[in-house]
Amino acid sequence: MLPPNRRLLPYLLPPAAAASLWLASQGSMARAVARAGGNPASHSRQGLYFGLEPPHQTPVLFAPNLVSTRREHSAAMFGAAGTEIWFARLSPTEILFITRNGGAWSEPRTAPFSGQYPDLYPSLTADGNRLYFTSQRPPSPGAHPLPRGQGLLWFVRRTRTGWSEPERFDIVTDPRSLPSNVSVAASGNLYLAMRDVDQPGLSLDIYRVRFESGRYLRPERLQVISSPTPDHSPFVAPDESYLIWSSFRGGYGLSDLFISFRAADGGWSEPRNLGPSVNSGAKDEFPYVTPDGRFLIFNSNRASALNAHPIGDGAGNIFWVEAGPLLAPRP
Repeated sequence: MLPPNRRLLPYLLPPAAAASLWLASQGSMARAVARAGGNPASHSRQGLYFGLEPPHQTPVLFAPNLVSTRREHSAAMFGAAGTEIWFARLSPTEILFITRNGGAWSEPRTAPFSGQYPDLYPSLTADGNRLYFTSQRPPSPGAHPLPRGQGLLWFVRRTRTGWSEPERFDIVTDPRSLPSNVSVAASGNLYLAMRDVDQPGLSLDIYRVRFESGRYLRPERLQVISSPTPDHSPFVAPDESYLIWSSFRGGYGLSDLFISFRAADGGWSEPRNLGPSVNSGAKDEFPYVTPDGRFLIFNSNRASALNAHPIGDGAGNIFWVEAGPLLAPRP
């Protein structure tokens, strides 16, 4: 049985070819209109990147007042065809999406499978045919919704008529583990964050779930990446050559983005902080690299053109920055 994202163009191509193919499929690209970080109203709704001037090495707001509204609790994830973007917001806690038809992006809409119970951390497979998320919805018919601080993994399938009803994804069955932020590699291997309920403190760690012989194996903690503080929201490269995640282990703010590279022997390099050009004195989390490999998109509660001070209560804005220099291994 093939994993759910086996049809992975452009993800299975070499990076340069993937970027060319994906960008060519989008028609006209973003033009230098104005920087979103300087003027919250300075974007159109046309083109793949909303008419925004592509950022360089300083993060700027991503689609302010459309996608970024000071209530986001995720990155912004593109669908395979570049015609949809998925993200999550708080107050209410739900999953939203926007679509691009005729070159223009729509207003955000609540996902058809979300809105009744708290749902977070949407993660779309590279072919766009399956979407994972974490929810407090009742784990079985007749059960009660899960309390705050607990959750289980669910997924929906794209069908010819829309999305299927949510199904439990039972690689983790204890809701106290709070599995979240699934990232799927081309091999079918999954990376996610969760708690070990048998360890004191219930700290979040990054786990890999191997896909072998048509089934998923038991989650295994990535020991090199783990720390005594929470590590969460992983994003794995399609070829598993690198992993980006958020950690509270110390750095420039409350939580920073880190990267680790896969070695030839299958191990992982020591974590490297992405540095002060990306991380802030606040909280930076939920990394995601666009399918063309050009941009790192992430969430941050830092001060911005939309908010004079850091945002509290778990919410933030979505930012983007040039990815290329960040993804290169260093000696």
